[in-house]
Amino acid sequence: MSCCSPPGEDLPLYSEEELKELENLPCVAIPSEDFAKGNGLQTVYIAQYENGLELTLLFADEDRPNACMDFFYDTIRRPLFGRYSDIETVFIIKNDKGEMDVEFPGTYAGAQKWNEKAPSHTIETISLNKFELKKGTNEKEMVVLWCNTWNHLLGEANNNSTMAMSYCSPTGVAAVEPSDMSVSYECRKGTRAEVDGRFKGLMMSVSEVLT
Repeated sequence: MSCCSPPGEDLPLYSEEELKELENLPCVAIPSEDFAKGNGLQTVYIAQYENGLELTLLFADEDRPNACMDFFYDTIRRPLFGRYSDIETVFIIKNDKGEMDVEFPGTYAGAQKWNEKAPSHTIETISLNKFELKKGTNEKEMVVLWCNTWNHLLGEANNNSTMAMSYCSPTGVAAVEPSDMSVSYECRKGTRAEVDGRFKGLMMSVSEVLT
């Protein structure tokens, strides 16, 4: 199979009824300029476990602050990974004490900001109670994940307070507040491994490479 083959068939969609049964769905807050550049959040893949959720976020692309470096990276990205899109994963899982945590397996931004030249992928676990909650139009609360760097590393706080933000919620479940910029994403069923499996590049095991 060619390293630039089209992605495999997408994974199944969640129905609105199924989404109503899920707790701790994310409201992802992203600088609006990222959407203007065509890099917005498209899909959140959700895998349900007995003790929580695995959330895999698929963004259309990512743009490096340096235009020349961005052009070079875009040139090699498709052959290497079989995609231009950027994929990040987090877990919202109950710990041994019965409390909910958010686990970042190399996707935590820490204190880094949007225009950091080379953001570091950090592993971190943070208590769910450290995160802001936003009520959706279906009255259920969503966990706010702040996208703090151009390569879509995430965190519990907004590191870019001077930037206009877009707030991404599941299709049909817009965030009630804030109302200035609400964007929807589709929800599909699947693990990170299943999402990676849709793309065929020279680096077949993308789960071993932080992208």
